[in-house]
Amino acid sequence: MFGDAFMTPRNSPAFLFDDVRVEPATFQAFKAGNVIQLEPKALKLLLFLIENRGRLIEKEEILDTIWNGTHVTENALAREIGKLRKTLGDDPKAARYIETVHTRGYRFIAEVTLGNSGSSYAREAVSTEVGKDREDTNSETGPPAISPAMPAWPSKTLSTHSMWLALALIGVLGLSILTGIKLWKRGHKTAVASANPAMTSVAVLPFKSSGSSEGDEYLGVEIADALTARLATIKRLSIRPMATVLHYANSSQNPTAIGSLLKVDYILHGEIDKSKQQVTAHLIRVRDGAQLLAENYDEKLNDIFQLEDSLCARVLSNLMVTVQSEEIQRFRRHYTENQQAYEAFLKGHFFMAKATKEDLNKSIDYFRQAIDLDPEYAMAYAGLSDSYMRLGRFGIGPAEFVPKSRAAVMKALELDETVPYAHSMLGRIAFQYDWDFPRAEHEYARARELQPTLVHAWYAAYLMTLNRVPEAEVEYRKFEEFLPFLADIGMAQYFYLTRQYDRAVDVLNGKLKANPAFPAAHEALGRVYEQQGRSQQAIEEFQKAINLSVGNYGVGALGHIYAALGRKDEARNAIRKLDQRSRLSYVSPYEKAVIYAGLGEKDETLKYLQKAFDERSLAGPMLRFDPRLNDLRADPRFQEFMRRVGVTP
Repeated sequence: MFGDAFMTPRNSPAFLFDDVRVEPATFQAFKAGNVIQLEPKALKLLLFLIENRGRLIEKEEILDTIWNGTHVTENALAREIGKLRKTLGDDPKAARYIETVHTRGYRFIAEVTLGNSGSSYAREAVSTEVGKDREDTNSETGPPAISPAMPAWPSKTLSTHSMWLALALIGVLGLSILTGIKLWKRGHKTAVASANPAMTSVAVLPFKSSGSSEGDEYLGVEIADALTARLATIKRLSIRPMATVLHYANSSQNPTAIGSLLKVDYILHGEIDKSKQQVTAHLIRVRDGAQLLAENYDEKLNDIFQLEDSLCARVLSNLMVTVQSEEIQRFRRHYTENQQAYEAFLKGHFFMAKATKEDLNKSIDYFRQAIDLDPEYAMAYAGLSDSYMRLGRFGIGPAEFVPKSRAAVMKALELDETVPYAHSMLGRIAFQYDWDFPRAEHEYARARELQPTLVHAWYAAYLMTLNRVPEAEVEYRKFEEFLPFLADIGMAQYFYLTRQYDRAVDVLNGKLKANPAFPAAHEALGRVYEQQGRSQQAIEEFQKAINLSVGNYGVGALGHIYAALGRKDEARNAIRKLDQRSRLSYVSPYEKAVIYAGLGEKDETLKYLQKAFDERSLAGPMLRFDPRLNDLRADPRFQEFMRRVGVTP
């Protein structure tokens, strides 16, 4: 709608709402009689919202119209909306003018009336007649539509021949306009496509360390991870996640070969000599092994911020990537300016990703240390929340770790509402432990709004719980493609719950080939085999899970299949083993529930389902879809339980 010149007819009416007057003809806006200082882009945006008032305008439509093919992010739109709200005196939490529809777009909701065009409002006050007109137009029919003036029919009746001729001319004119619009759209799409160059893919390998003291093993991995996170904010770049890169980190192959395996255009790697406080970085083009960057940096390692800023700038320069100003601001953003706090955060992040309870406790200590050094470090609070949440993998009950995780993430958002990591964690807590599905939806949407590329396995589980199965599949696939080597069974779990057993077997066998000592995958494979009627193979997989996890996985699943096979004594023995283990660590009552379901004891099954819900260890997708509960689903008591917990049968 708006070109660069933003041409507007000189007789266009002014728009009036509250004490604001916007004049398209003079391209000015006024509040309480004073000129509002708005940049041209913001004023264009305001006019577009007003002209489309009452209608939800999708973000993509606004970006296409106002930025006219220029490639900018949704953050640029959010900033302009924020400027408008501040200037107009609007409150996003109780909007009077511009309403936000999360993840979708915006709607102008103020009552708008039309005023006379002409001389500027700054020189000529609005007459009392205009005020009267405003009152008269405030009716149930809503604000008047804004449309081009149409020529009136002559007062004299047209002859039949003249009428048909006029209609034919109108038809030809309409066809010409439609054809023109189609051609314009086709040309516009072509122009946008040609202006959108191909993505450049990059992987950052962990920097190798030398001259480092004990306890510095985190440095090379975490610097690479930090560079990965920064470069991932650039739209023109496709950055491989660190979890994928780490799969090849200890390979004896050279970086170019690793780049080929990762299917990237460029590979960034380097060395850190802490004794000399020196960093060397190499940027290699994978297709021919050409080295684009080989520099020794003089920045001291006690200024990691400067090191990361400098290295990112050199990489972008060598890749000749055009970067938008808002992207520069994002990748140069520091959530803390305290060097020691940042190093503690890096250590916390490093140990959080490891597989042992000892390392997880180390990560909690480091995140706390970061917070002690900088009490306003929002990202450290978000990391602390995540570490607390992971304690559930090690036999600690939700009642112990959820309150701590919640307190940390709420503090993170109190300090900085724009941390997507924190919104994602709060969404998980709302879904998994509060069963507050509207709040979970809100938090996940906000996380995506702040970071559109965010992928989250827990969001997929949330969608499954609400029976939004096609959407869940999309999210599971995104997560699997983004982190193919992660020890995660989300995609296989999706196939299991949707009865796609052969596909589940394929995924799980791939996971176990990469990591044979993965107890959760062995248990999941056993559950799939059970549904396929491969009972003996299922029992073998459950036994592997039990042995590998020292009883943390597989006991309930083994008890269920024994019950289903009529081996009741062995099933009840599994219940006794769960009781014994619960004296040492937390055991979800769901483990007993599935065994009692196999035994056909519905009262006991419902009892332990309720207990699992009360203790917040009941998984929503399993409750809705687990085939081991199928014999219970027609029971009115089970259906009432489902309704009570918010999962409609």
